[in-house]
Amino acid sequence: MAGETFTQREVTRRSVLAGAGGAVAGLVVGGLAGNALAPKSTTSTSTSKGSLKVVGIFPTGGSIASDGKEMANGVKMAVDEINARGGLIGYQLTYVEIDDKDSSTDQITTAFNRAVSVEKADVIFSGYHLASGPEFDIVANAGLLYYNVNTQVAWLQKYTGNPSKYWGIFQCDPTEFWYGQGFAYWVDGALSQGLLNVSKKTCSIISGQSAYGTVIGTGFETQIKQLGWTVVSKDGVAEGNVPDWGPVLSKVKQLAPSVLFTSDFSPADDAAMAKAWAATPTKTLVYQQYGPSVPDYLTLAGSAANGIVWATVLGLLPDKIGNDFRARYAAKFGAQPGWANAGGCYDEVNVWATAVAIAGNPKDYKAVAKATESVIWRGTTGSISFENHTGRQFPAGTPDASLGQPHIIVQIQDGVQKVVSPTPFTSGTFVLPSWMR
Repeated sequence: MAGETFTQREVTRRSVLAGAGGAVAGLVVGGLAGNALAPKSTTSTSTSKGSLKVVGIFPTGGSIASDGKEMANGVKMAVDEINARGGLIGYQLTYVEIDDKDSSTDQITTAFNRAVSVEKADVIFSGYHLASGPEFDIVANAGLLYYNVNTQVAWLQKYTGNPSKYWGIFQCDPTEFWYGQGFAYWVDGALSQGLLNVSKKTCSIISGQSAYGTVIGTGFETQIKQLGWTVVSKDGVAEGNVPDWGPVLSKVKQLAPSVLFTSDFSPADDAAMAKAWAATPTKTLVYQQYGPSVPDYLTLAGSAANGIVWATVLGLLPDKIGNDFRARYAAKFGAQPGWANAGGCYDEVNVWATAVAIAGNPKDYKAVAKATESVIWRGTTGSISFENHTGRQFPAGTPDASLGQPHIIVQIQDGVQKVVSPTPFTSGTFVLPSWMR
């Protein structure tokens, strides 16, 4: 975690990724990802074994292009770093990027069919897709490897329903199920600790109408009620298509609950909502889901973002590993990464690379998949390990921070993102928003 030093374990790991010839058995644990995988000059004289076709599929040309570019940059950075180190156990990586634009069902299908049939990928990487679903059967039927950060309980259900079919697919982060439950516990604790100057345990919910937004909104409602809170209003919005926040927010403002929980993940929607809220706020803590993690959000929301609380289960941590990644990313792309998909997609490439090192043969896809199941990779978003081909969440999914990715809760303070939970990953403490003082 923060403050770790470079150890012999990382030196060994680095030599494996650069092309060491010895077989690797058992569990490989990724240590300081920033130092271990950053480009280093190499004088390796090992003979190249050929190349591996790495295909990245991202929505870089459509409605979520700002997030899609974060995904693409994370994968490209990891691939470039591995190649700069001399390759992966003797193989160079040949990278091809495919744009699935708005990631509609047809666009996803076309992109993944191209990756499988035209590009003949050895491995496929992506972040998330808005209409996620058709890609899983395309990859499974082709018998290929696919790593993503879709954050979907729907994937977990698909895998557990037929693990023998979906053996080559890994979701390298926890599901969205944890969002609602995690925030419910946090805000209830904040009230108990006197961090909120409200006395009523009341809340309003504005849920995104996608399956993703619905899972999160329902999860919060279920858990917050179990903690003794009253839901005074519920509404729904279509993510990415909210023309005017005025009417839906006016209902909330009339009731003035202690907490407003929203699950619209769109950065543009969330920024517009923050502005609408800031115009005439009530004494209510406002939670937004994921959208503020994307760099465009702060640009769009401006000072209206100050005081907003948001969260992600795929968070670029403010520790040595995360900050080292931030510095290298900024040097490569000329801008700071966002708080989720750049680091998450970078990590998933290194999860695969670690599994390849264990398996010893990147063309034996089933062996690489089997090795992936045993990987524990300490990356930019925390420790990635798998249960049912899905990442574990810390602290609710596992109490062991060395095995899970933390569900970080973040508050925007004077234009700066401050992680306020969970320890030991915090970079600040929660403060009451100006409108609640």
